[in-house]
Amino acid sequence: MNADPSSAIERPERPERPSGTRRVRLSVTLPAPTEWVAAQLQSTAVFRHITAPLLRFAPLRGPWPAHWAPGALELRLSLFGLLPLGRQTAQISVSPGAAEGDWPRLRDNGHGQLMRRWDHRITLQSLPDGTTRYTDEVVLQARHLPWLMTPLSAAFAQLFYRYRQRRWRQLAQQHTNGHGPIPPWRRQAFEHLLAAFGASAGEPLAKRWLWLEAAHVLGQPLLGLHWRSHLAMLRLAFQQGQWREVWGQGLRLALVPLGHVLQRLPAGNTGRAQVNIWRPMPPSAPLTEMMDAALAATQPPSLTKTQAKSASSAYQ
Repeated sequence: MNADPSSAIERPERPERPSGTRRVRLSVTLPAPTEWVAAQLQSTAVFRHITAPLLRFAPLRGPWPAHWAPGALELRLSLFGLLPLGRQTAQISVSPGAAEGDWPRLRDNGHGQLMRRWDHRITLQSLPDGTTRYTDEVVLQARHLPWLMTPLSAAFAQLFYRYRQRRWRQLAQQHTNGHGPIPPWRRQAFEHLLAAFGASAGEPLAKRWLWLEAAHVLGQPLLGLHWRSHLAMLRLAFQQGQWREVWGQGLRLALVPLGHVLQRLPAGNTGRAQVNIWRPMPPSAPLTEMMDAALAATQPPSLTKTQAKSASSAYQ
């Protein structure tokens, strides 16, 4: 989305609400300039970041385009990547802002196997303090049993867009603070730590637990890595007959998706059963050394000193 309307831009129009539909409208102030927010809106990678892990999307055919383009894109979607929710067609267009000072609005006038209508519009407005007023507005109607499923879909839309806006605020705050999104080598560092754990069969049990604790702290911001760290802890506890730890890891595995949905991820928490599940913790010196070594072994050679410092302090 650009400030200068292009040939794909439609004429201004008020959102309609036909009979039998529901409307959901939510706004949030993002601590970032509108130019930056508008640029992020064009990225399909950012879209996937702010919707995951609550909803996961995948193109029906071919890879993801790098940026949204006017026209139709058929998608598959699933709840937490586990429960299929059928196909959805995103019908992308751009229209001028409704008021002076508004940026062009991004619109997805979509529909799918579950939804007869999912008309979603995103409006941006620059505020005097340099922040951005971001608004989601959707008019929706369920395809099946609309008398029941349309109100339920509206309730889910409230949850979904509140979650998205929380993710947007976090992303905008990272930008404002000078931190980008989680670097790709963080995954590689996580794999490095799990590989070290796998090779540590002859080491003392306490040292083996430290490898998994370090992997948990480093992988916690990403749902898949977070889940895998607790699964590895559960396996080790079971092998060692540590039944209190087995119970604690089972509970944590059940709560991992909820923690990501609610964004309750206590930084530095080791993930062990003997620590409070919601308590942030400063990483101990041994854990910090392990994570620093894993990051140093996996960061690209061209990484700048500033980026390296940001990466190594991200888990604190």
